Amino acid sequence: MKKKLMALIMAVSFIGASSGSVLAAKSCKGIVKEFDGKVMVIKIEGKCKVEPGTKVKIKPKKKAAIEGC
Repeated sequence: MKKKLMALIMAVSFIGASSGSVLAAKSCKGIVKEFDGKVMVIKIEGKCKVEPGTKVKIKPKKKAAIEGC
């Protein structure tokens, strides 16, 4: 009985932790229009609540390689 209860508690805590991190992550999508030295101009697609001067972390999307015969 104790093992089943402990397994249930572990499962509920894992679901709670993983859903909380997804809700906390906010992202905006856009296209880089201009890049000059250390200045990058990005055109945002859709609504985004980021204001000018806000520090952001940018991760470029990796293109998948297509292998042929």
